[in-house]
Amino acid sequence: MRKTLFIMLITAILASCTSRKSDIFTINGTIAGMDTGMIYLQKRDHGKWIRTDSTMIKGGNFTFTGKVDMPEMRYIAVAKKEASLPFFIENTEFSITAYADSLDKSIVKGGPTQEKFKTYLSQADAYDNKMNDLYVSYMQAKQSGDSVQLKKIDSTYTSRETEKTTFTNDFIKKNPKSVVAPYLVISNAYQYELADLESLTASFDTSLNKSSYVKSLKERITILKSVEVGQPAVDFTMNDSTGNPIMLSSFKGKIILVDFWASWCGPCRAENPNVVKAYNEFNKKGFNILGVSFDTDKAKWLKAIRDDKLSWNHVSDLQGWGNAAGKLYGVMSIPASVLLDKDGKIIAKNLRGEDLRAKLAELLK
Repeated sequence: MRKTLFIMLITAILASCTSRKSDIFTINGTIAGMDTGMIYLQKRDHGKWIRTDSTMIKGGNFTFTGKVDMPEMRYIAVAKKEASLPFFIENTEFSITAYADSLDKSIVKGGPTQEKFKTYLSQADAYDNKMNDLYVSYMQAKQSGDSVQLKKIDSTYTSRETEKTTFTNDFIKKNPKSVVAPYLVISNAYQYELADLESLTASFDTSLNKSSYVKSLKERITILKSVEVGQPAVDFTMNDSTGNPIMLSSFKGKIILVDFWASWCGPCRAENPNVVKAYNEFNKKGFNILGVSFDTDKAKWLKAIRDDKLSWNHVSDLQGWGNAAGKLYGVMSIPASVLLDKDGKIIAKNLRGEDLRAKLAELLK
């Protein structure tokens, strides 16, 4: 009887220890090339870095402990180093072998979510490598002025992107209970139309409802629904380069293109001549443009306006990807645009080149 009670007591103690261990995460790491100094644990929240913990490196070793409610992406970073080490953290034990001069090449072991993510990355690398090779070839053809080769490479690159998107979607659908699935969707949300986002989000297991990634996806779906074609434009007020506030609704009575762009955006600058051409042809017939810049450097913003001869109204809060108007319209990639009718209703989105001109010709006969 005593022996049985003793065994039961030991079992209970072991179970209790195991339970406590699973309620926290422990990260034991080594970092080559850095014997002392501070090391940080960070996360991204709405485009901003949030430091969640820090500790001292002692003899090239470091340890973090803590607790998370759901598996979530975290980043190991050290002072004065631009690179960081991303990995999925959850309440279990991790072993990290880090390299101070190349954090992105460090090795993380531990956690089923991280292992799932590594599986995705190892398979996605094949697609990325092909696209990287194509990019090198594209730049070489561009430098030599080979327009035929440029067109061919561009077409092939688009096909490779489609292949990777298909692979990613398949991976997401096969892992509806893993938080990696909503993470991949929100990380690539700019590629998805509203219907695709709704379908993928609905496919997740209900156990993921508390994940920050699922919550972000639902927020994005709500935003995109509010700016669908046929909806009244979401109004906003933003300052122009002189500090004068301009309200979107003040343009009612004209066909208005809300053009999201930036001086540093190559595709935006390449599209600007088409927008200028459309403006010059249709402005006197009732067409106007409101340029919304995702710049952070005012001087570069104004220089681009002058250089590209963009002679319409321009506004910016100089917050880059944090642009308030861009958030209202769910803009995650630029160039992007919204075309409004004279009553301020959304009638088209992301029209470029001849498509924009044809639509304006139809509206302003």
